[in-house]
This record gives sequence, structure tokens and C-alpha cells, in this order.
Amino acid sequence: MRDILLYLISPLLAFIGGFCAYVVTLKVVYDETLVDATAVLISGSLIFLAICMPLYTGVIYAIDKRFTSYKGLLYPLGCMLLFAVPTAAIMLIWGDMKLLLPEAMLFHSFFIMSGLIFGLCHWVIKKMPSFSDPSHTYKS
Repeated sequence: MRDILLYLISPLLAFIGGFCAYVVTLKVVYDETLVDATAVLISGSLIFLAICMPLYTGVIYAIDKRFTSYKGLLYPLGCMLLFAVPTAAIMLIWGDMKLLLPEAMLFHSFFIMSGLIFGLCHWVIKKMPSFSDPSHTYKS
């Protein structure tokens, strides 16, 4: 059950949260609405699966190996700080590596939010008692 939460539900929530951040940033900062969600969803999901998931998982693994405390802060912070890598990949696909363009800023918000959610979800899920843990008592 824990693996399903960590590797299916957490990334799904992170991606949805990132997409919502993209849409909200587009509306609040640029006062525009999303006309073609398909392009954002396709490019965002491909980059999320190919780049973000391995990077986020690697960061969390590295934090687990080196730190014993402050993981509730380190997981989200570590994942959020990687925002420029997937944005650079998307901008490279679209033909421009300028990370300060308005389009890039939208993807920055996407991947900062997805990193925050991914890190927080992993921290919460890892703190949950295991269902197979014999020391865990169920109260009725």
C-alpha cells in the first residue's frame, strides 16, 4: 500500500498541483486563461515522468541517506530547487533556452509546486505507520 501511495498517488497529486499552479499563475500574473491545455498537459507530463520523477526520487533517496531529521523541510525544498531542470528541457524542446521568458516562468511555477507537493507527500507517507508493522495497534 505504501508503494502505491509513494509512486503512484504522490506523483499524480504533484502533477495535478503543478498544472493547477500553472493555470493560476497564468491568470493571476498575466491575466490570461489557458486556451490549449493539451500542449501544457502533454509536454508537462512527458517531462514530469522523464525528468522530474527520477530527480525527485533521487533527491529523496539522497536526503534519506544523509539526514535523520528535518526531512519534512528537506524533501520539499530539495524537490522544489530542481525546478529549472525540467523547465530548461521544455524550453529546449520549444526552441529557446531562455529561462526568464514568461512561458518559462509559468513552467517554473508548475515544477516548484509539483516539487513541493511531491516532497510533502513523501514525508507524510513515510511517517505513516506501516500496515504490516506488528507494533502498530488498530483501535476500534
